[in-house]
Amino acid sequence: MKFTQRTRIESRDSTTSLALSPDGALLAVTGFDQKLRAYRTDTMAPVKVVHLGTSFPHALCFSPDGRHVASGGKALVLLDTATWKKGVSLKGHRHEIQGAAFSPDGARVYTGSGNGYTPSDWTARAWDAATGAALWKWKAGHMVFAVAASPDGRAVAVGDSDGAVTLLDAETGLPRWTTAVGGWVYRLRFTPDGASVLASGDAPQLSALAVDDGALRAIPTASGARAFALTADGATVILGGTQYGGAMELVALDLATGAVRAKGPRVGRLPTGVELSPDGATLYVLVNDPDELLVFEL
Repeated sequence: MKFTQRTRIESRDSTTSLALSPDGALLAVTGFDQKLRAYRTDTMAPVKVVHLGTSFPHALCFSPDGRHVASGGKALVLLDTATWKKGVSLKGHRHEIQGAAFSPDGARVYTGSGNGYTPSDWTARAWDAATGAALWKWKAGHMVFAVAASPDGRAVAVGDSDGAVTLLDAETGLPRWTTAVGGWVYRLRFTPDGASVLASGDAPQLSALAVDDGALRAIPTASGARAFALTADGATVILGGTQYGGAMELVALDLATGAVRAKGPRVGRLPTGVELSPDGATLYVLVNDPDELLVFEL
């Protein structure tokens, strides 16, 4: 991996989230300017700017078929990526939605909410993507910031501000297990085989949790990380480290051994999104301080 920078796009405001369409053709970015910006990844030319009408668009995700991208504040809005018209709105959370994910078949959307205000809405919820109907709600003990759906569609992982990951049954919303990983959990991803869920956050480690029983394998890292990408074969993790005092290097880790496979450039003190193209050739990194979108050829 050579991490050759191809594109740099400055942002006028702090960034919040980054998402790549499943086919790798579209990239979506949100920020505190209340806007969603879409780009064609082949040229990084802007496609559309959509005003979301919320100051906190933290959640951002594409549907599996790429026909919709969802974002918003207290309500999640599904946007048609062909027309960019607003469609179904998922309403019910009292506070901002911090994380969201579609089910593998695109029929459901899972969301997680939380902030420090009272009364609290520290919940994970399931929604019908076609109608916006609420399907179930699970109350967490702390703010929910990360949500991910398993490849087989049977489980939903949520991560909270107390440093715990909980695996929920996707059909009922009932918990299967909870494992403490330490630090605030900001990002979750399942491995392609569905055997593990990976978690990153404020703890100086990448946590690999067995889906069967929640058993934890910790991979030490130089810092915490609010975002990371995973190669299609599940062998390599590319970590965007978080350091409040200065910029951090991008690091590629061997998931099986924890060994460092490659190091990239320093990209800022707070990467808020890291996405990898389906072919593994291009890396997209969204950063705060400085506020910018970076594109690297690997």
